[in-house]
Amino acid sequence: MDSSYATIAVITLALGLALLVAEVFIPSGGIIMTVAAVTFVVSIWAAWQAWVKTDQMTLFLSYILALLVLFPSVLGGAFHIFPRTEYGKRLMAPPTAAELEPYVAETERLKRLVGKSGTSLTRLAPGGMVLVEGERLHAESEGMLIPSETAVKVLALKGNRLLVRQQREAPPAESAPVVGRSEEQERTPLDDDLSQS
Repeated sequence: MDSSYATIAVITLALGLALLVAEVFIPSGGIIMTVAAVTFVVSIWAAWQAWVKTDQMTLFLSYILALLVLFPSVLGGAFHIFPRTEYGKRLMAPPTAAELEPYVAETERLKRLVGKSGTSLTRLAPGGMVLVEGERLHAESEGMLIPSETAVKVLALKGNRLLVRQQREAPPAESAPVVGRSEEQERTPLDDDLSQS
């Protein structure tokens, strides 16, 4: 048995398990987990060099079995302990009513603007700023481009933004009568052919 490879296998296995625990407690976006995976690969390679190449397959299989048992056990234990730590309690606790109060008040204030008219201050493509009842607010169109200085109507509340639609100008109430052509002028040779058939 090559003792240097065996030592590397055991040390990197312990290091990999410690990195698994660190990944649970320290949010790293998967960086620590990637380092842990590389550490486990090095550990398995060192175990192969130490025990398989020296015809000690039993020790190698024992190492693999230990890895298969320790990996989920350590990870599960870390997830079990994490919510009981001070950091875990603070991170996983639901927000209190006092913490939610400003959000609820702001949501109610914005809901009262539904149905109101305003003006786009910036181009909405689809997000931008609008002026509703003298107040500058973040808004979003339904996906259509709305130029600035355009009349808009508030349709709904979407998260913390107003959902708006461009107001179309109403058609004129009275339109000039269309001067029609006489029946004789409207007839065409095609009409004559159709009437004969």
